[in-house]
Amino acid sequence: MKKSFNVRTYYYDTDHMGVVYHANYLKWMEIARTEYFRDVLPYKEIEDMGIMMPVKSLNIEYINSIGYDEDVEIIIELKEITSIKIRFFYEIYGKDKVLKATAETLNVTIDREGKLKRLPKDILNILKG
Repeated sequence: MKKSFNVRTYYYDTDHMGVVYHANYLKWMEIARTEYFRDVLPYKEIEDMGIMMPVKSLNIEYINSIGYDEDVEIIIELKEITSIKIRFFYEIYGKDKVLKATAETLNVTIDREGKLKRLPKDILNILKG
């Protein structure tokens, strides 16, 4: 399943060279994951069940720069889900649908103490769609 959302860049998103600072892509990816879950099972509800999903690994490739006041589209796709891990793929586009970056995150499911915790089957089935 894929989802898409849009953001606009502001001055505070840019660095001294006038392009979006690289860490902002991570912020957009976090927003994309939250929005992805919102329509299926809100992340807050998952946390209320005692399940956290921290990022275990991240790979990002910056392809083209994004500048100030540019509309940006972030497409997120769930690539893999098991009872203890979720892998997402991202495509980030700028104006004129030019690909700016691609990325992948691997999130794991843990309890509040930081120990691996399997998703219950009913929750796993909901997230699989």
